[in-house]
Amino acid sequence: MRWAIAQDGARPGSLIGECLEVAQARGLSEEETYVFLAYQALLRLEEAQQRHIYLSDIAPFVEDGASQPAAPARKAPRRMSMRVKRLARSAVNQALRFERAVAELVRIARAQDSRLQAPMKAQAAG
Repeated sequence: MRWAIAQDGARPGSLIGECLEVAQARGLSEEETYVFLAYQALLRLEEAQQRHIYLSDIAPFVEDGASQPAAPARKAPRRMSMRVKRLARSAVNQALRFERAVAELVRIARAQDSRLQAPMKAQAAG
């Protein structure tokens, strides 16, 4: 498994490569690195699922728009409000993903800081 991760991490632009660089820069342990990789993979999977849901939601409107030259005037405001709702929902989902990623990075940074401060406290006490 480690070999496969290392091989994929060597590919330019791979998610694993990006995550390994971040983990190395933060000085994460091997276990923390694998947890970080799993977390990032789940975030990307969730993003793909949200994108799929969004695209499946708008697909009927795209197909309707292509088949009908002009929508009746009374349906236009309703369609517009539905699109605005989807746009707002998408913005909220993106903000939540961003917030989760920041929280995870803060958690990792705090863990890293506490690991670095523990030896200093031990030296000061000793």
